[in-house]
Formats: sequence, structure tokens, C-alpha cells
Amino acid sequence: MVRIRSLAGSLIGIVGILLIILYTNPVVVLSKVKHLNPLLIVLAAGTEVLGGVLYTLAWYLILKPSGINVSFRRAYLITMGSLFLIYTTPSGVAAEAVRINMTRKHAVDYGGPTASVIIHRVLYALGFVSVASFATFVVYSAFSTSPFVKTAFYAILSTLVLISVALGLSIYAKWLKGSVKRVLLKLSPLIKKLSKRDVDLSEVDRAFDSFTLAMRRIKHSPIRLLTSYAVIALRWILVSVVALLVMYSLGYYGLSIWGIMIVMMIAELVSTTPIGIPGMLGVLDAVIIASYVALGVPLGVATAADLLTRLVLYLVNIPLTGSLFYTYISKTYTKNSGIKNPAT
Repeated sequence: MVRIRSLAGSLIGIVGILLIILYTNPVVVLSKVKHLNPLLIVLAAGTEVLGGVLYTLAWYLILKPSGINVSFRRAYLITMGSLFLIYTTPSGVAAEAVRINMTRKHAVDYGGPTASVIIHRVLYALGFVSVASFATFVVYSAFSTSPFVKTAFYAILSTLVLISVALGLSIYAKWLKGSVKRVLLKLSPLIKKLSKRDVDLSEVDRAFDSFTLAMRRIKHSPIRLLTSYAVIALRWILVSVVALLVMYSLGYYGLSIWGIMIVMMIAELVSTTPIGIPGMLGVLDAVIIASYVALGVPLGVATAADLLTRLVLYLVNIPLTGSLFYTYISKTYTKNSGIKNPAT
């Protein structure tokens, strides 16, 4: 059933892309792509790969305070695995749950991995807000009467609210622990029937104690936190650089990096909407194209730039993350190998 839903979501996305091309006029789109600069496309692809390394580095910096001692290579493989699921499945939350589960193989329990992923996502959102806010400030005078600025403002505000919720859950972990234990007690008959074992509430206690300890350790590592935040902000800038290079490859230079940052900010907010379409195919493209046009980019250029950016991201990320995910799975979950030391 899940596979059918995923396939249906993909088909809806593909149909959406085709409708966008038909609306723009395929001849116009092809005319923009005809004089493409392949060197800039290759440079955009390389920039995207570097962005993935920085995304991993930002997480790696807070793994040690979380009580998880893994190599950067192992952290990179785990991160690529979660990103592969983000690109190919409708749920980013499920992908992060998988990242926590994969990290759990190298930790004592789920507390440390959960804390590291939550802090990483909070820093990711803070980097997003910082870069987007600065970009909005830079272009504000030019678009002060436009509703486009209001959209950017609401996107920033929504992200800050999500950050506050994540931090609130972390702060009130003890209350959350009690709630989880009550839910498990109510579900214990069903869990026992499915897993053939009783619910062990002491495991919940250990996981939450480990989680709060990891959060305290991370909080007392300000240099690592600031460095991770700076790396994430740089990652966000590179996301816009990829789109800018694609725009330049089409021979269009009428949009600054700051304008593209605002477009990427709105795209990020839309991409978190859980509507069941892998990669938000079609929906995200319509939003990006509309945002480009709102900033003065001709419709044909906007459509060609979006589709080429999507192509670059998919051609780079899906084979790269998929192959690295397979490498991690094949090395970690083989029948004849076990992880003797969870801290390796």
C-alpha cells in the first residue's frame, strides 16, 4: 500500500512538471536550454556535492558531545542515507527517524542520536533563518511594496516557531518521558502481541536520561555549536549558489544571489509540507518558478532554470546518496558481521 501511494505521488509530480512545461511552452524552454554552458552546470553539481559534505560536517561536530564517537566517513554515510530517503520518499520525518536508528547502531541507546539529530535540525533551521533574513533585508528596499516580502517574513516566522517547538520538547524531556511511558503502558498488550516480549519501561528511562545528558553536553560545547552553525549557514549559501550557477549557465544575469536566497527560502518552507509527493515534484517547481517570475525573471528562463536545477540535484544526489546508503547498509547489516564496539 505504501509503495502504491509513493508511486501515485511520483506520477502526480511528473504530471505536474509536464503541465508546467506545457503552460510555459516547450519551444520557449528548449530555446533557453539550447545555449547552455555545460561547464557551469558541472560547477553547480560540484557545489552541491560540497554542500552535502558541509551538511554532514555540521552534524559531525555535535556528535561527540552527544556521546557518539564515529568517524567522519561513517557520519557521512549515515547522512547520505537519510538524504536519499528525503529525495525518494514523501516523509522527511521518517528519513530523520532512520538517521537516528542508523546512529543508534554506534551508541548505547537512542538518547544521544536523537539529541544530535534534533540539535542539527535546529541549527539547520537557524542557518536558514539567518541567511534568508539577511537576503530579505538586502532586497527589501527594492520590493518594499511587494507581497513577496510578506511571504518571506512569514516563512522566517514559521521557521522560528518550529525551532521554538523543537527546543521546547528538548527542555521538557522529563514531561515527555512520562507521556511516552503512559502511552506504552496502554499499548503494552498490542506491543507484546506483535513483538512477543513485554514492554521494558526501564529502556525508556535510560534513553531519556541519555538524551538529557547529551543535550547538556552539547549546550556546554559552545565552540562546536557556533562552528556547526557557521558551516550550516555556508551550506545554505551554497544551495543558492547552485541555482545561481544554473541561471548563469542559461545566460541570464538579471537576478542577484540575494534574490535567489529568498526563492530558496520559500522553496524550503514548501518542501516541508507533508503532501505525499516524493521530492515535492511539480508542487515545489511551481512555487520556485512563480517566485522567480515575481522577482522579474522571464517565465521561460524561470522554468528552464528550475528544471535544470532539479535535474542537477537529482542526477547528483540520488545516485550519490543511494550508492553511499547501500555501502553503509551492506557493511553494517551483513549476516556475518556485528558491531562489537558501539562507539566505533
